Parts: sequence; C-alpha cells; structure tokens
Amino acid sequence: MNPEEKKRKIWLAAILGMIGLLLIGVIAAGVYLRHMVGLVRSAEENTVATLSQEELEALMGTTEEATTSPEDTWPQVVSDQNITNIMLVGHNYREDEPNMLADTMILCSVNRQDKALRMVSFLRDLYVPLPAYAGHSGGRNRINVCYALGSQWKRSSLGGMEMLAKCIEQNFGVHVDHTIEVSFDTFISIIDTLGGVEVDLTEKEAEYLTQKVGYVGEMQAGKQILAGNEALAYARIRKIDSDRQRAARQRVVITSVIDKCRSMGLLELHDLAEKVLPMIVTDMTTDEITDYLWELIPMVKDLKLESLTIPVDNETLPQSAWGKTIDLYGYQSSVLECNLKSNGEYLRNFLGIVPEGD
Repeated sequence: MNPEEKKRKIWLAAILGMIGLLLIGVIAAGVYLRHMVGLVRSAEENTVATLSQEELEALMGTTEEATTSPEDTWPQVVSDQNITNIMLVGHNYREDEPNMLADTMILCSVNRQDKALRMVSFLRDLYVPLPAYAGHSGGRNRINVCYALGSQWKRSSLGGMEMLAKCIEQNFGVHVDHTIEVSFDTFISIIDTLGGVEVDLTEKEAEYLTQKVGYVGEMQAGKQILAGNEALAYARIRKIDSDRQRAARQRVVITSVIDKCRSMGLLELHDLAEKVLPMIVTDMTTDEITDYLWELIPMVKDLKLESLTIPVDNETLPQSAWGKTIDLYGYQSSVLECNLKSNGEYLRNFLGIVPEGD
C-alpha cells in the first residue's frame, strides 16, 4: 500500500468514525427526549370528579340558546404548516372545588418561519357560542365555562381540551393543534422549582399583594423575585385595574419563565424537566412532543416574543369589536361581547397565518 492510499484510508476511517459518533449522539438524544417527555401526564387519563346535577346546572346557569347569524358562522378554520398553535390552560380545579373553570387561556403560537412565539390571551368573560360536544347542545356562555363543561361531559381533562379547541376554532377561525393544562397548585410548584421568577412590580401591584393577599410577604415596587404563591397572586390581580391587565400579567410571568430557562445550562434544564414534566397534563402523544422539542430547542435562544389580548382593544378595529361589559339576567357578574369576525381576522393576521394553498 502506497503512502497516499494509506492516508486516504486513515481519513476515511476518521470520517466514518465521526459519522458513527454523530449517529450515536443523535440516537442517544432521541432516546433521552422520549424518556423525558414520557413523564408528561395524559389528558385522557386525568379524570375529574363528577359534579352533582345541581352543581352542573349551576355551572350552566347563564347558558342561553344560541342564535345563528353570519357572524357566528363566518370562519373557515385555517392552519399553516409553519405554525403550531398550543393552548395553555390554567384552572382552579381542586378536590374540594371540582368546577374546572379555565382561569387562564393563552394560545401559544410558534412560527417556525420567523422564529416567533406569539401569546394570545382570551379573556375568560368572553360571551361566545359554545360548540355542540359529546351529545350536548352548545348555546352561549362565558368562554371559560367551556373547559369545565367539556371536562364533565367526557369525565377527563381531554374533554375540556377538545371542547375549548372547538370553541376557539368555531368563533375565531384559528386551528388549535394541542392543549397543555396546568392547575394552580402545579403553577406554584413549577415556579418554586425554577427558584422563583423576576417581575417588575408597580406601586399599586406591590401594595395590593402586600395588603390584600394574606399569603404573600411584604412587597416593594420594582424588580422582585416572586415565589410560586406570590407569582400566582400576581398573575390573578384584577381589582386594581382590569381583566385585560390581568391577562398581560400572566404573559409577563410566562415570559419571565422563558427568560430564566434560556439562561440555564444543560444539567439545570435536565433537573428542571425531571421535576416539572410530571406535573403537566396534555393531549399530545410522546412522539408529537418529541418532534416539537426537536424543532423548538434550536430556536429557543433567538425566539422573539409577541403578545395580544382577545377581544382586541385597538382603534384600527370597528367600534363593535371592542370588548364591553354587560349585565346578564340580573347577575352580579358580567360578560364581554365582541365582534367575533373582526377579532378573528385580526388574530389570523397577528399570528401570520397563511392558509394552505394560498
């Protein structure tokens, strides 16, 4: 064998060795990811306590017959192959408080083309036509009741996820790919596992948390590290301003969580994932979660964050699209009515959805 042939064989062996190591690394990473996502809880297996007939009637108490109109039926549900829409639901379900009302509904839309995460909050008092589901007729009610009814009618979190997704699609014309569910207790545990989150408190927020909420410590205005129970109290503040600001605070907490994760090393992220993933409930399969993570992980560092609240409070929209508060049947609580079509069109544009075939 001449020296040139020997050199070529050495290079070939080195290249094949590198390819082999790379393949082993990819396979190992895939096995690791599948192990980690296997810790997530299945929505179908996450059963809920059955309400009594009286409790169910109380939950549906404000439901009225839906009237069909062009505005109610306008949207053709659209999706975009570059966009994945995942609904994040926070709820107040406890064994002693079984109504699984959706306290938080944030559509987290990941756009792989422009590397953006767009968070869209749906105000919980939105008054919308509910979809027919599990043999039950729809009618109109607050959007947050939708999750509770679906969970009851299918006896699991999966029912709430499916019914809320249908409700968003029916009223706003945007496809919901999957849902992730987090309870109040889970939210607290996740934030505590992270070691708290940084939030810039206003004077009013700090004063409210200190004086009105008994289970948090004394708060000061400015940047503070909030523990889990403090972050939950912050995310639920409404009395000092509005539900719209409350929704914005929830997105502030999510943004802070993302920023903290971005600054973590691999070992820290591993420890965090092992503790947090078993607390999360989703309708995604192990394969789907793994595929999403393969796509998302390389984007995280550069992912730009944008946010929106529905109904939109924007002077570029027709007056009828603004959220307004009204009384319903003399109840003390109120609902928000909006122009579904104009809000749906605004939402599609915000998400950058280009329907397949266009």
